[in-house]
Amino acid sequence: MPAAYADALLRIWRTEEPPGLRLVGQVDITNQVAFMGQLLALDGAPTHLTVDLREVSFVSFAALHVLVTFAVLLDPDRRLVVHTKSPAPAQMLRVCGWDRPAVPITLLEEIDDD
Repeated sequence: MPAAYADALLRIWRTEEPPGLRLVGQVDITNQVAFMGQLLALDGAPTHLTVDLREVSFVSFAALHVLVTFAVLLDPDRRLVVHTKSPAPAQMLRVCGWDRPAVPITLLEEIDDD
């Protein structure tokens, strides 16, 4: 399946099971508008949404702000579920205070067994 978005740093695919996005590469200020556009295109999904960052090597604070802003805009019964292999996004969310209960983000950190 072709990527829904691609530039020199980032590729984004839409996923159906679970509904959401799979990202590969680096998410920074140069592609955060495209990232938000892809998130907004998912907003009609009737359930929780998933963003898979397991193949992302860099996430800027601006990109995390995009995730938080989108999560806050979701209906109250929906959450944004974020998968990552790095502890950095969780640490960044905590530093910014974006881990508070009012922000409907569930961060699932998956550690390699290597």
